[in-house]
Amino acid sequence: MTLPHLLRPAPLRKRLWQLATLLALVTGIFAVGNAFQTEDKAVSGRMLGHDFLAFYTAGTFVREGRTNQLYDLPAVAEFQQQIAKDANLDITVDYTKQKFGPWWNPPFYAWLFVPFSLLSYNKALAAWTLLNLACLGGAIAMLMRMLVPRWLDHDAMGRPTDWRTTGLVPFLILLSMPFVQAISHGQNSMTSLCLLAGVVTFWRNKRAILAGGLCAALAVKPQLAAVVACGLVISLGYRAILGLCLGGSLIVLFTQFTMPGLLVQYLHVLPKNVHWMQVEHAYLWDRHATLKAFYRMLLQGKAAGEMGWLAWGAYVVSGAILTTLLARAAWSNWRRQTIDDPWSLATERTWRDRLIAATICCAPLLMPFYFDYDLLLLAIPATLLAAEVLARPIDASVTRSERWTTRLWVALYAWMLINPGMTGVTRVNGNVILLSGIAILMIRRAHRPAAKVAKPVIEPQRVDVRRAA
Repeated sequence: MTLPHLLRPAPLRKRLWQLATLLALVTGIFAVGNAFQTEDKAVSGRMLGHDFLAFYTAGTFVREGRTNQLYDLPAVAEFQQQIAKDANLDITVDYTKQKFGPWWNPPFYAWLFVPFSLLSYNKALAAWTLLNLACLGGAIAMLMRMLVPRWLDHDAMGRPTDWRTTGLVPFLILLSMPFVQAISHGQNSMTSLCLLAGVVTFWRNKRAILAGGLCAALAVKPQLAAVVACGLVISLGYRAILGLCLGGSLIVLFTQFTMPGLLVQYLHVLPKNVHWMQVEHAYLWDRHATLKAFYRMLLQGKAAGEMGWLAWGAYVVSGAILTTLLARAAWSNWRRQTIDDPWSLATERTWRDRLIAATICCAPLLMPFYFDYDLLLLAIPATLLAAEVLARPIDASVTRSERWTTRLWVALYAWMLINPGMTGVTRVNGNVILLSGIAILMIRRAHRPAAKVAKPVIEPQRVDVRRAA
């Protein structure tokens, strides 16, 4: 196949398969090349899964009754130093140099890791990886169902919606940089994706109580649940609030019963721990996908110190603008009724999907803490957008805004592969720039127009002149 032939216009599905195949080949080349590297240059198992240290530490502390030390940074660092030595990990744990994994999560989440703490560290990491892959499989199954509903036999191009369509979901996810980062760090992004996919599944079907209850469980990482919970409440109303309250109440009661007083300690100590990590020491601002981290990295770099007034001002202004735009879109969906349009297939479900997608896209930008591996959750809005494109009639017109939305999604997917290195060199986080553009375009798509109501025409009354005379 010649280069001019590759540059000819082609369907997006074909281009995505070509991109995925290219990434698979590059990944395979690196994997084979790594096997022939010397031990000091090759990527080994000793270098992977270090974020799991925090999870393993929390599970061990709860099992041993040391819950009061969950947020004690010196105690956490001391324990992890011994674990790293026993497991022969390629990492130097040092409290003074901020080289350890603090426990950021709410206390109840530590119970999940108690069974893992019964195993040796390496075996626990392997079991944790298998659990995450199982959760990823469940998430992919839900995403494939979102992409191709049961009633959709052919896409907008008239092609059957077979494995060549649904197969893109697992292929693109497994080759994405957020997945590589999450699986290599030993992170929980795959379980978070499964939880959020469940929330969206219930949300799309207007099962508000179940969606709210599952969204409360997503609070294992509060930064993932906050914006989603707000959008859910605006979209589905008081029943979503009921679900959130029921789920949140169960979590609070369970925490208070099994860890008395630890929830108060968490709310009191966590801000101090975050300040110690992010302000009193150099921090990985380049690894966050937030507006706050973007301006902090751009204007001040990763050096220790408080955030400057210029960075704070830019963060507050841009965050306020994005929040206002998202709130207006949500308000338009709550206030206005939609008339089903048979020509564009714009239905009540379409507008709800658009609001869901816009909400999830805005969440990383608005939060003060959101690591790049959790961008794996963007697979959900990307799938919802693709599902709408597949269901669009063949003769439906495509606007310039929709074309740019697709281009930015493809650009973000590709840029995430090189963003960590480029941000460290340029101090400009391209992920945040591209995601901001996507968020604004997705908000624009989610803004429901007001239905035009024709004004009644009042005909002038005819007066019989002869009778009047």
